[in-house]
Amino acid sequence: MKATLLFAISAICCIINVKAQDVPNLVALGNQAVNNGAYRDAETYYRTALSKEPQNWSIHTMLGFAIHKQKRFREADSIYRMVLQNDSLSSKIHWYKGMNHVAMRQDSLGIVHYKRFIQLEKNRGGSLVQAYRTIGQCYERMLKQNGLYSWQIDDMIYHYEQVELADPSFPDVPLIRNFIEIVRSRRPAQQSAKWKMEP
Repeated sequence: MKATLLFAISAICCIINVKAQDVPNLVALGNQAVNNGAYRDAETYYRTALSKEPQNWSIHTMLGFAIHKQKRFREADSIYRMVLQNDSLSSKIHWYKGMNHVAMRQDSLGIVHYKRFIQLEKNRGGSLVQAYRTIGQCYERMLKQNGLYSWQIDDMIYHYEQVELADPSFPDVPLIRNFIEIVRSRRPAQQSAKWKMEP
């Protein structure tokens, strides 16, 4: 009984302490919780911060990520959609929305958002290697599952080749080169319909 009462008092103090924090501290605590893999705690910190700054789209984005990491992909996607309606020029939201689509096995939508991320980051000098690689991987999965049209295969090859151009020492470069060679050797010369690559 005594232990239960102490636990309840401790939980109430914790809630009061969280609500008393200012927004930058709440975000910092949320980020720390994400880094520690405590995504539910991060969600609580971000939601509390948003109760004080509901129009902060960066915090909404991080809330979506904390929810995504809990495998609540549809809920995360709803948050990302709302952020995009209010802050479509943030490259971060396109990155996270693309990642969420890939997790939901919606590779074609993932490609759209990673391409938008690349567009926005190119002018800012950000690293694009992972985005190029992810676009290539999305196309590759589609090629093996349902097939791709000729222009999609060209786009896949283009994005995979950008990985090496952006970072020749990237660990996946030899695998990517090998895959591109296989695609080029097996691909029909006069492709007019979708081509599915068999294993």
